Amino acid sequence: MEQSKEDTIDILWQDEHYAFINKPAGVLIHRSIFSSDRDTLVKRLYSQFEKPPLPVHRLDRPVSGVLAAAFSKEAAAALSACFRESTIRKTYWAVVRGYIPEEGRIEKELKNYETLEMKEAVTTFKRLDTAEIPIPSRKFETSRYSLVAVQPLTGRFHQIRRHLAGLGYPIVGDTSHGDTFCNHHFTEHFHVDGLMLHAGALELTHPLTGEELCITAEPPKRFESVFEIFNWKFLDNRD
Repeated sequence: MEQSKEDTIDILWQDEHYAFINKPAGVLIHRSIFSSDRDTLVKRLYSQFEKPPLPVHRLDRPVSGVLAAAFSKEAAAALSACFRESTIRKTYWAVVRGYIPEEGRIEKELKNYETLEMKEAVTTFKRLDTAEIPIPSRKFETSRYSLVAVQPLTGRFHQIRRHLAGLGYPIVGDTSHGDTFCNHHFTEHFHVDGLMLHAGALELTHPLTGEELCITAEPPKRFESVFEIFNWKFLDNRD
């Protein structure tokens, strides 16, 4: 069966060792015991490539953006080592409730839900823009939001979502760690659904060739809608 245009995965950069993919929001990377989804990113890649690249790290189902995949076990091992050693710079864009500080560093341990151990977790962020909309929210006369560039320096489960929520600035659309009232309020007034978190860039040294790479992915349509409503412009996320 021929793959439909809607199911085709956008390849951002590719060589004989790796493919960097623009993962769509709402698509699982692979099947698990926790989900019976028949449509997965891996299944789409098998339909798209004779010898498909397999993901080296993960993005949660609702997160869109840059995902690294490898064409061989050797290439995967080399890139996995870069992720473990934190030599890859990951930048995400997020829309959060409220006016987050201009920049900051969050150092707060997070619990591993499988082992119940507390693990070191570090996240830095930089505010890119703000919006104040004349729509009442709870006891406030207006609604405030921030666009933020976030860089996780460790790789814990839901790290960005948990850290920003713990700081008091939950990501809009986060149904696991966010503000339910804010999520419904945002959908009702702006008609935008989904988690407002996008993996915008990966910057790294190619582990097999030494080439310096900066792979970027433009945000999906829900971000475009919010940027238009809030009069935001796309900024350089490599600052």
